[in-house]
Amino acid sequence: MGYLDKWLQRSVMVVDDSATHRLLAVGILQDLGFSKVWEAENGMDALNKLQALDSVDLVITDLNMPCMDGVKLLENIAATMKGKVQFVAVMSGVPRDVLDAVQGVVDASELDLLEVFPKPLRREEVERVLDACNPDWHLPSRGGSKFTISRDEVSQALQLKQLVPYFQPKISLKDNLLCGVEALVRWEHPHYGVLSPSLFVEYLEDGELAIRFFYHFLRDVCTALLHFQAVRPELHASINLPVPLLSDPNLVDEMTTIVQSKGLPSESIVLEVTETSLMSNLAPSLGTLARLRLNGFGLAMDDYGTGYSSMKQLSRSPFTELKIDREFVHDASSSPKKLAILTSAIAMCQKLQLSSVAEGVETESDRQQLAALGCDVAQGYHYSRPLSEEMFMLWMQERGA
Repeated sequence: MGYLDKWLQRSVMVVDDSATHRLLAVGILQDLGFSKVWEAENGMDALNKLQALDSVDLVITDLNMPCMDGVKLLENIAATMKGKVQFVAVMSGVPRDVLDAVQGVVDASELDLLEVFPKPLRREEVERVLDACNPDWHLPSRGGSKFTISRDEVSQALQLKQLVPYFQPKISLKDNLLCGVEALVRWEHPHYGVLSPSLFVEYLEDGELAIRFFYHFLRDVCTALLHFQAVRPELHASINLPVPLLSDPNLVDEMTTIVQSKGLPSESIVLEVTETSLMSNLAPSLGTLARLRLNGFGLAMDDYGTGYSSMKQLSRSPFTELKIDREFVHDASSSPKKLAILTSAIAMCQKLQLSSVAEGVETESDRQQLAALGCDVAQGYHYSRPLSEEMFMLWMQERGA
């Protein structure tokens, strides 16, 4: 099983009024090695069984069911069992736009939604989703409560050099060649293994700890990039820049010093800033963004489509690339609304002379759709999950990058 070994003792409940689809899903999960798989025929049956259990790691539910439908079940879980259920997923045969609406409902409830699966459930889709949530899934509880991490623990991890970059490839859709990497932080914890940033990133987005971490992380990324460039000389690296750091008066000079001390040109580093956080603080950030560009750094607007940027704001901002959020990328061909937004975003990049980068590319169908629309760069699990420096170097060598 490889990476799935961590989940073999975890518990799953499958909720579906169709015995055929329910048994198919149970069979897939058992085949993957899950030893605790419960079944429920509808939402009411699921609630009754959940109340009798101490906890369930994952609930996979259908939507259209008698007695209590899947949407009502998820609302009940959010209201009364959020601490008992770690993750939820939806599987249904309803139209894609309805599934998208349900995903919005679940997001608003703050449940941890892994995926919205179309029916019938497929093994490869389950494996892909479990792989994606790998860092969070196998965490132990602390005294039976939800796993939490303190700011002091994160600060200590930084001092012990346990916060390290993992790298995900960015692939040119014009020639299918590696053109860049995104550096993503992971915590290599001595007891819990590799931890996802979702557990601690809030401490790295503001304040003194965020500043210390950013410069430390930049140094590590530059060191790794030098090794990668021995195989692929024109490679660049993207790293996330929290918007509050744009108010640091030393940011541009400190970054330039670090990059140059590593023997790299500033053009080899691209700074990613999320759309939502930037557009709420755009005016005071423009000066620093302009200085970064003047010093050669690339700038990317991250998670485009999740905020409220306007064409006027984009035209005033010195970005070099725009990263289209995965919400509008994966399986866009099956959703007319997603496809319309994706098409519009790529066309806008072309008009504004920005490089278009699609996140969340998970299938060959995703890649083909993006290439047909003229997207420049693709990134996602279709190519590779984020890898340690050593594993990424092996990935490049095996691929002949």
